Amino acid sequence: MPVRLLIGNHDTREVFRDHFPDQALDPSGFVQSACDTSAGRFLLLDTVLAGTHAGHYCQERRTWLAEALATAEREGHEVFLFMHHPPFATGIPAMDRISQQDADDFWTVVAPHRGRIRHLFFGHVHRPMAGNWQGISFSTVRATNHQVWFGFSTEEIQGSFEPPAYGVVLIDAASIVVHMHDFLDDSDKFSLHDSPWDDWSRGPGGAKGA
Repeated sequence: MPVRLLIGNHDTREVFRDHFPDQALDPSGFVQSACDTSAGRFLLLDTVLAGTHAGHYCQERRTWLAEALATAEREGHEVFLFMHHPPFATGIPAMDRISQQDADDFWTVVAPHRGRIRHLFFGHVHRPMAGNWQGISFSTVRATNHQVWFGFSTEEIQGSFEPPAYGVVLIDAASIVVHMHDFLDDSDKFSLHDSPWDDWSRGPGGAKGA
């Protein structure tokens, strides 16, 4: 399976390049690239600024993104954006302080191509989340190590050991379905057939009294 990696706020480009020399860079050495798939064109972005955990996307990177989006538009590709930091507030104050710091500048680049961008994937927040930003659907998932506790009031980043997860994304011309899987969940599995709910699991018309 082809693997494409992004860097996040705990990474440095120099160490990343030493350990993953096969991963593509842009002409300026940022860890960002375009990847064509059967679903569309994936644009993988580098939102890291050394010395801070917050997201930054400088003019040099914005120029690369503007050209990449314009090229996708000319060539008729649908676009999927991948980045570490979310370019909007999530409602979790402690994480919003270290989200994308130049979100308005980022949006200026993205806005002319909004209709071609089918989905935005990001990380950083360590929580399952989905929604819509400026008309673009987005999703993220819990991390594979520790999580960020679900809190709308505290200014301190609070961690937890909620189950880790990964996402599986199913894409076709009509839909994007994002499954978030708690892969270490060891709770009992059981059949819903031959149970009090069995009639309802058969679908329309299958329930007693329907």
